[in-house]
Amino acid sequence: LAPMIYLGILIVIGVPGNLTVLFVYLLKFDSSTYRTFIVALALIDLVGSAVCMPFEIIEMNFQYTFYAVGACKFFRFNNTFVALMSIFVLLALSADRYRRVCRPLKPQMSVFMARVLCGVAALLAILFSWPILFLLGTRHVSLPNNVTGYDCSTSDKYKKTFYPLVHAAILFITFVVSIVSLIVIYSLIGRKIFKHVQFRNTFRTTKSSSISSGKTSSTKLPSEGKETVVLVNVNKVTSSTDARKQSNGTESKKPIAKQNENNDGKSKNKITKIAFAICLAFILSYLPHLIITVWTAVKGGFIAPPGPIVSAVLPIVTRSIFLNNIVNPFIYGFLDRRFKKIVLICVCKK
Repeated sequence: LAPMIYLGILIVIGVPGNLTVLFVYLLKFDSSTYRTFIVALALIDLVGSAVCMPFEIIEMNFQYTFYAVGACKFFRFNNTFVALMSIFVLLALSADRYRRVCRPLKPQMSVFMARVLCGVAALLAILFSWPILFLLGTRHVSLPNNVTGYDCSTSDKYKKTFYPLVHAAILFITFVVSIVSLIVIYSLIGRKIFKHVQFRNTFRTTKSSSISSGKTSSTKLPSEGKETVVLVNVNKVTSSTDARKQSNGTESKKPIAKQNENNDGKSKNKITKIAFAICLAFILSYLPHLIITVWTAVKGGFIAPPGPIVSAVLPIVTRSIFLNNIVNPFIYGFLDRRFKKIVLICVCKK
């Protein structure tokens, strides 16, 4: 009962949460690579919340009386497809962040290319998932009192072959390589940001020291009937005519350009933080599932003696990956002020 309640809560949170993300980013945000990847992830998470989780509840409810072979194949395929699609889209998002932060002067990813990569991610997810349509089905399970149960698992036809093991190994290697790639990419991004912050702090310190050590003298210039005091360095004397040109000409545009540059930098850092948080959430939600899967395969049976606590907790931990389908809307709410503001406005109107 506990695993069903757990999944039911996730469905109640995940479906409206991901619908909200789709509504806000599709209708309120301008087209960009960031929006493209966020919308793709929201669609994936919506499928996970509205399709995959309900199937898990049904499968647990009919654990040894699951006779629908077609439904078993389809939903198991869908579960794997959603997980693979998520990580492939995250890799594409991370590659975009890497180029924008670590290679800002190189050609950047376009919106069209981001959409193409989402399509490639879907094709790769199908390529890695399609064997499930053949390998899985209903498996006969011997129960007490000479009763035969039917479970949605590896089909009896392939149970004693090496095909399920090969496919499981391919999926395992794919996920491990992808997770390691994400860790490497964000390590490089973090290193670049750290160096940039260090350089900026050093530059500010040097600039502050040079200003404080220089000698200055004050000069009064007329400016629309008011006295304006201009500090002039003794070593570089500027004529009153040049000072007026600078105050009325190109120099007045520099603060605006600098402000725009700062805004662009803040936006880039915000998006990078969100992308990192999404990837971290995926890794943390998938690790328990991965550990239990490997542990079960190594032991070749139960990882703990059967009991009421194990029966309640283990199915929840095994399905920890479903947390990834509900957590992203919360990440956007905490880290994206614009998303949060739009959601609050919509809620307050109601």
